[in-house]
Amino acid sequence: MPYEEEDERELSLLDIFNIIWGRRGLIFFLMVILGGLALAYAFFSPFIYRAECRFLPPQGGRGGGLLSQLGGIADLVGLPSTATSGQMMIGVLQGDSVVDAIIDKFNLMEEYEQDIRLRAREATIRNLEAEEDTKSGIISVAFLHKDPQRAADIANAFVAELQKKLQELSISDAQQKRAFFENQLLQAQQELNTAEADMIAYQQSRGVIALESQTGALLASINSLRNRIAAKNVEISTLSSYARRDNPRLRLLQSELDAMTKELRKLEEEQQRVDRRGAASRDLLSSVGQVPELGIEYQRYMRTLRFATAKYELMMRQYENARLSEASDLSTIQIIDPAKAPDYKYKPKRAQITIIGIMAGFCIGVFWAFLSAHIRALREAQDGRSTDFDDD
Repeated sequence: MPYEEEDERELSLLDIFNIIWGRRGLIFFLMVILGGLALAYAFFSPFIYRAECRFLPPQGGRGGGLLSQLGGIADLVGLPSTATSGQMMIGVLQGDSVVDAIIDKFNLMEEYEQDIRLRAREATIRNLEAEEDTKSGIISVAFLHKDPQRAADIANAFVAELQKKLQELSISDAQQKRAFFENQLLQAQQELNTAEADMIAYQQSRGVIALESQTGALLASINSLRNRIAAKNVEISTLSSYARRDNPRLRLLQSELDAMTKELRKLEEEQQRVDRRGAASRDLLSSVGQVPELGIEYQRYMRTLRFATAKYELMMRQYENARLSEASDLSTIQIIDPAKAPDYKYKPKRAQITIIGIMAGFCIGVFWAFLSAHIRALREAQDGRSTDFDDD
C-alpha cells in the first residue's frame, strides 16, 4: 500500500485539556515540589529590613548658589544637563566619596567580606535605594539590612554625608570669592596708606595749593575714569575666576574696559600738554610760574589719594558681601522623616515566593506534558510509516 502523509491538524481546546489532564499527576507533583522548595527558601532566608529617610533639597535663594554649581557635578556623575536638582543630589549621594565614608564608618568591607573597595561599593549601592518624587520634589533614601537598627543608622548616615558634601561644595565656592576680595582689599589698603603718606609729606613740604578750575576739572575726569576702570577690572577678575574666555558677558566687559582705557589715554595726553604749558610759563615768571606746577603736583597726589580711597571702599564692600555670602550660603536639606528602625521585614515575602514556586511547577509540568505528547505522536507516526512499508 503506498505511503500517504497524514494531514497536520491544529490542537483543539479539548486536546489541550486532555493532554494536561493526562499528566495531572506529574503537574501536581512538580507544583508541590517547587512550591515546597520555594517555601523552604523563604523560611530559611534571613529577614531583610528597609529603613527610609525622606527630605527636601535646598529651596529658594539659599540653595540657588549651590544648585547652580551642581550643574557641573552632573557631568561627573553621568547625568544629563537637564537633570533636576533632586536627580543631581542622588548622583552625589551615590558618588564614591559619600559611599566610601559610609563604608569606613560602618566597616562594611568586613561585613560584606570584601577585600576590594570597588566590590564593597557595589554591594553598598545594591542595598541603597534613592529616588525623587517628581511631583513634590521629596527625595527618599532607603537602605536594606538584616539588622533593622543598622539599616536606619546607615540610611540617616547617607543623608548626613550628603549634607556634609553639599556644604563643602557651597563653602569652597564662597571661600574662593571671599579670599579673592580679601587679597584685593589688602592691596587696596596698602595703596591707600602709601597715598596718604605721600600726601602728608607733600603738604608738609609745599603746603596746600589752589588749582584753576580747568585743571581741576581735567584731573577730576581722570580720577573718575580711573575709578571706573578699577571697578571694571575687579568685575572682570571676578568673572574670569569661574567663567571661560569665550563667555559673552566677559567679552562685553573687556570691550568696555578697552574703550575706557582709550579715553583715559586721551585725558592723560591732555594733562601732559597742560604740564608743558606750566613748564614754559616757569621760564617767563620764575616766582608766579611755579604756582601751576605746584598745583598740578598737588592734584597728582590728591588724585592718587582719591583713587586709592575709592578702590579701598569698593573692595571693602565686595569683601563684606563675600563674607555674608560665605556665612549664609550653607545650603541645608530639610529632613521630613528621619529613618527609624522598622518593626516589620521588607523581604523575603513568603507568600509571593511560594506562589511563584507553585506557578513555576505548573508551567514546567505543562511544558513537560506537551513535550511528552509531541514525542509520543512522533513515535506513533514513525511506527505507522514503518508498518506501511512492511505491508508493501
